[in-house]
Amino acid sequence: METLKLLYIAMGPGIAIAVFIYYSDKWEKEPKKLVLKSFFLGGLAVFPTYYFEGMVEEALGMRTLVDEHSPLFWPKTIFYAFFGVALAEELCKFLFLKAFVCDDQEFSEPFDGIVYGGMVGCGFATVENIMYVLPHGQEVGIIRMITAVPGHAFFGVILGYFMGRAKFSVNRARHLLHGLVVVVLLHGIYDTAAFSKAIWSVYLVFAIILLGIYLGLKAKRELEKLSAVIEFSAKQYFPLKGRRKTVPLQLRDIRSLLSKGKLVPDDNLIDKKTGKIKSIREIFSSKIISQYKRLPKTPFSGMPVKLFLIFYQVTFGLYLYFWFLGNYRDFTSYKKLKLNPEFLAVGLFVLTILPYFVYGFFRETLTWNGGPSPLIDVSFDLFMAGIEATFLYYQFQMFSKFFEKKLAKPFSVPMIILGFFILSGLKKVLSSTIPFYLFWEMILILLQGGVLAFVQRDLNLYWRLENERN
Repeated sequence: METLKLLYIAMGPGIAIAVFIYYSDKWEKEPKKLVLKSFFLGGLAVFPTYYFEGMVEEALGMRTLVDEHSPLFWPKTIFYAFFGVALAEELCKFLFLKAFVCDDQEFSEPFDGIVYGGMVGCGFATVENIMYVLPHGQEVGIIRMITAVPGHAFFGVILGYFMGRAKFSVNRARHLLHGLVVVVLLHGIYDTAAFSKAIWSVYLVFAIILLGIYLGLKAKRELEKLSAVIEFSAKQYFPLKGRRKTVPLQLRDIRSLLSKGKLVPDDNLIDKKTGKIKSIREIFSSKIISQYKRLPKTPFSGMPVKLFLIFYQVTFGLYLYFWFLGNYRDFTSYKKLKLNPEFLAVGLFVLTILPYFVYGFFRETLTWNGGPSPLIDVSFDLFMAGIEATFLYYQFQMFSKFFEKKLAKPFSVPMIILGFFILSGLKKVLSSTIPFYLFWEMILILLQGGVLAFVQRDLNLYWRLENERN
């Protein structure tokens, strides 16, 4: 039972982020076979990196280098962090992504780099997490859940961004080198902080992770706009190869022909309006994002309720953060709201995760007669459940303002929030010493997801009505 729990903790975060990335592709979902292949390639990349890291570690004598006051401590630590670990891991991800995925015909637009790069990062994070969590236990799993796992995943997204730009650019080498340098720098600084024994290192670790998440989400948002232009742009082109077709191709037609292997990025096309000849690389370059502001507002499709429940369960409830972010982003984009979805999601993440580390520190350092009172622990857990419920309350209040004009009987915000708060509180105060602890925790997670499923049901109905109206 303990092993199952550790596997759950080790695998859940990587799967949660992978699901979020996969469903970020709004217009043309990537084939599941290639998505899973990318995930497993990322996991496979762990093994050659471990071999190389072991060689560098032994050559530098890192296992015996424990005195931070030693004159060689910092030079060796920095060298090992950047070249022994960061370069080895990111280069392996880069090579696996470039060799086995980038040249696939299904990689048919720049945004696909976000999906496949993210999957490689999530696969690497998941396998590496299993190798750390199983021997070292739950505490290591929880720490890596908010540091190494999102780090690998979003470094993969950043790498995929540059890979997508490179495939559809005339300056391919520059984009590829730029991407590799960026992720190695981020990863190297993270590892330098993680390997050092300085008090400030924990702050730098979290700063790099938040910076990586921010840059990954920013890259994702940029290529989402480009993807929307490809889907809805009215620009038309005639193929230059073979007989000239009387029916011109729109950008989404070109993307479809690329995914079928009937066109390749180096093929030239004739612009119907100007008569200029351009390669598909030039047409799909990031310059076409300038058309984004002229596009019509496009509703979203939502997510099947059953699928939502499955993802919420298998990710140990961690999918909540990505669901929260995705909902805010959809409404912000569609309704042109003046909100920052990434800031709100990071706020939810920080305020519901980091306080546990602060509380744990004071719990161990402060002394109470006979130890801390169980009532204090329960009060803290209920307080944290209240923070989650508060964030959701404001999001659901926003939903209800839109739903009341479209839906006959939308969900009741107070009832949903109350149900979520009760189940979240029960899950947090559940003692790990009770018989069949993992079973009861999974039941509570399922019920918690079931409460949110009412919201997802109304979201699906709302987007369907908006699609019909448009």
